[in-house]
Amino acid sequence: MAHGITSIPAILASGQRHGIGLAARLVAYAAIWSILTAGNLASWLWGAPAIIAAAAFNPFRGDASWPWRPSRLPRFVPVFIWFSLRSAVDVAWRALQPRRPLQPTLVDYFWRLPPGRSRIFLANLINLMPGTLCVHIADRALTVHLLDSSSGALAGLRHLEGHVARLFGLTIHD
Repeated sequence: MAHGITSIPAILASGQRHGIGLAARLVAYAAIWSILTAGNLASWLWGAPAIIAAAAFNPFRGDASWPWRPSRLPRFVPVFIWFSLRSAVDVAWRALQPRRPLQPTLVDYFWRLPPGRSRIFLANLINLMPGTLCVHIADRALTVHLLDSSSGALAGLRHLEGHVARLFGLTIHD
């Protein structure tokens, strides 16, 4: 090999992945943008700067291994769909039945998951469920806004947290 030229395997072996990670993010974000805008070329006026900014200020660590177990995803997806549908039906029913009272409340849910990505994943899942919203994340607990304090939501959160633990290959204790 000529002096000053480094092979791609040597770059990867030395841990200098930033440039490669940036290029991969640029390609991935550009593909997502193209799909979202149905390939509209005029959208790139705004899209290109957004893609560059998103790729440059990436909040994800490039050296971390994938934290969850892909083999457990097929068992998790139906749980997520069930929680989402059940929550959506409940919210829709409350909107159509004014006599069904709303009892909005904030609850502190104490983590059983260890610190790390699994907690962020759980908080984001809660935000995706209709009628719930994480409003604060702390070391010991997260604060969740609920539409109804009497609906067994805390039991549902515990159940969902257990599924997240299994997805990440973690053991949680009561």
